[in-house]
Amino acid sequence: FNLMKEKSNIVIASASVAVATAAVYASRYSRKSHGDDRNLGSSSHDHDDVEIKEGQSNDSDISYGEEEERQQMGLSSRFLSMVGSTLGVSSSSYGSNFDDDVSFSGRPTTADSISWGGSWRRHSHPQTHGSSDAPKRWGRGSWFITVDEDQEGEMEAEEEEKSKCIYLDYNGTTPIYPQVLSAMMPFLTRDFGNPSSSHYFGGAPKKAIVEARKAILELLYPNQLSRTRITEEQNAIIFTGCGTEADNLAIHLAIEAYTMNIEVGKDTSKNTSKHHIITSNIEHPAIVQYLKAMEKKNIIDVTYVSVDTDGIVLAADIINAIRPSTILVTLMLANNESGSLQPVKKIAHYCRSKAILFHTDAAQAVGKVNVALDESGIGSDCIDMITIVGHKFGAPKGVACLYIRPSCFREKNCMRGGDDPSQLQYMMLGGGQESGRRGGTENVPYIVGLGAAASMLTSKPRTLSRGNLQWKENASKMVTLRGRLLQNLTKALGKDIVRANGPKDPSKRLPNTLSVGLKNVHSGELLKNIQMSVACSAGSACHSSGGKLSAVLEAMHVPLEYARGTLRLSVGPNTTTEEVDTASNIIIEEVKRQLEKTTGS
Repeated sequence: FNLMKEKSNIVIASASVAVATAAVYASRYSRKSHGDDRNLGSSSHDHDDVEIKEGQSNDSDISYGEEEERQQMGLSSRFLSMVGSTLGVSSSSYGSNFDDDVSFSGRPTTADSISWGGSWRRHSHPQTHGSSDAPKRWGRGSWFITVDEDQEGEMEAEEEEKSKCIYLDYNGTTPIYPQVLSAMMPFLTRDFGNPSSSHYFGGAPKKAIVEARKAILELLYPNQLSRTRITEEQNAIIFTGCGTEADNLAIHLAIEAYTMNIEVGKDTSKNTSKHHIITSNIEHPAIVQYLKAMEKKNIIDVTYVSVDTDGIVLAADIINAIRPSTILVTLMLANNESGSLQPVKKIAHYCRSKAILFHTDAAQAVGKVNVALDESGIGSDCIDMITIVGHKFGAPKGVACLYIRPSCFREKNCMRGGDDPSQLQYMMLGGGQESGRRGGTENVPYIVGLGAAASMLTSKPRTLSRGNLQWKENASKMVTLRGRLLQNLTKALGKDIVRANGPKDPSKRLPNTLSVGLKNVHSGELLKNIQMSVACSAGSACHSSGGKLSAVLEAMHVPLEYARGTLRLSVGPNTTTEEVDTASNIIIEEVKRQLEKTTGS
């Protein structure tokens, strides 16, 4: 499994630990009945035994095997100490005074407790099976990993290297926050059931998905989410595997809804050979590539409206591009490279008045700006669909969602009168999951992670004196760090060398994103030389391949001498002032080296 250690001693264990664990050893689950622990699927001579340390209950977090086992296990106390200290787990959670070769096991006991598994070997004790002296065995929920001495050394070395590299690429992805991982762990272990199952094991996963939906709705409607509205809008959220799927789905549904309408001849104003969709020329490839594919199939016409030099599309330009055949306007809320915020509220309001669907990709905005779909945020109940992506705000990669405002298709007069939206042809066909709108067994641990990350943003920690929501506190901190980054670079290199791309007005940009052009510097070479010290990018991590000038910078008409040397630096809630200053110095030194080399001085 992968560990990621930040200077604040936060360890992020990728949720792929479940897959890695299963690949090493499959946990066996046992049932306690009439005083006997019976291993499911095992005979009396084929079971996995773990002794419980004297004085501990069957729910203990640790266990010791026999001496023979200890000599064969390769999990050392040094590794345990590293994992425990970086996770913030006390030594009592995993034992102390371990020898270098010792059998160690752990189990997640609550949502707030993460324990670690150790080496595990199958063995039989037929002579003690069923007797009162038989070693007790854990029931469902055990999970195990094996690390030998060589692996341990490699992991420690990797951790040391990572601790030296400063992470300034939060727009590319965020680490999984500890609270999120903690919430996910039970569903990677003991609560493994299929949420579609009607038996006991399906109960907890099913309930967890409901709670995740509620957490996302609370993010979108923080001031008016009544119990009635929660019930009404449970089906408004479709969980997807990524933001790309959610964006594709939004466009697909718009086309599908109006196609159904044309088939019955209901809306003659849009009864043309091709539908019309409007977007900007700085959208994410998830939008652009899908639109181009539909254009190639001669299904739609697309208008790509240009942005200004700040990277912002004018609302008037979008409105002027609307035709009688326009069925959808899709516009990102925040650009992933420049950080520019688009005027979605004004455009969405106009679209609603004209019965045109409006979708926004809010992947980069969640956790940084207000994404409420009411008057306090971006909505006024005018946004029909919104994309939310988990790994941009502390959840794992591989989970996202599309919010669809209830009744939006009927209101836009793009569906047959009285018909249920479930009759739309969705993209992922199969079982009845997600109310029949996305086939496939739900990825419960990741969905739980998405919900937990959303809940963190809308929480009001006691330590916050102003009573702000957590995301507002994060934003306030990040805008200060972004300003310090720019100030450090400008002070050391000069205003002629340093150019901030994007809006000058802080209210029109993300608080954490600095797109900075460095005159006559080659960003590819710069990144190569600092990549082991500072993690940042020259553009979007989703589609940057090196060597090619960013389409976003081209659309903004950034001067070539600055565009070629542009870095995207994005801070996060856990970034420190010390990290910003150190990273600034590293970048400054490399820029000076390049400039000296160019001038020959």
